[in-house]
Amino acid sequence: MLKSFCVAASLAAAAVAMPAQAAQITPVSVVASSTQAHGGFYKVENLINGSGMTGDLHDSYFGNMWMTEQGPGAQQGLLTFDLGAAYKLASADIWQFNYADGRLIPGVINTIDRGVKDFRILTSLDGVAFTEVFTGTMARGEGTPAAAQIFGLNGVEARFVQIDILNNYATGTIYTTYSAGLSEVRFNAVPEPAAWAMMIGGFGLVGGAMRRTRRTARTVAA
Repeated sequence: MLKSFCVAASLAAAAVAMPAQAAQITPVSVVASSTQAHGGFYKVENLINGSGMTGDLHDSYFGNMWMTEQGPGAQQGLLTFDLGAAYKLASADIWQFNYADGRLIPGVINTIDRGVKDFRILTSLDGVAFTEVFTGTMARGEGTPAAAQIFGLNGVEARFVQIDILNNYATGTIYTTYSAGLSEVRFNAVPEPAAWAMMIGGFGLVGGAMRRTRRTARTVAA
């Protein structure tokens, strides 16, 4: 009896002590306001298909990234992600455009400057009415495999998420039609206790063991 009680108590204690697990969400689809047509490269699907990913790092090969179409307004863009279901979102993981080629005009402009600089994040439950929940700035890429930059979303509930690109790192130069780009985007749901079922079961076993102990004690006393 004591052994059963100890096992049950251990299960309950382990469940309480177990850290919460965050679920990473890969969007089921993404639509861009524009995408550069360049021999099949820079597809918007590259933002969600894991191309170029090794563990938590994204490589620096341009064919695994996305860019807006060059031309007037190319330094801005709008991405709309469908998560497939509504989640309470803890954060967004965004991998910067990190293809570096300084051969265009050495010392003046580098392809790395296509990386997003200032941006907004907007969310929606129905895909129609969007609300701004974050405004921030991304660090410039370095041209080497890189980890995501993480931006907090404070548990906002959403199924659809937009990234509104306001400018890139070429903004302010003579390259006013220089495309903006990113490498990969994922989201993280608010962590849920990973062991609620174990905890409930453990407490149930503890309660059952205690009741059996009391019944045994009454029988012996009688």
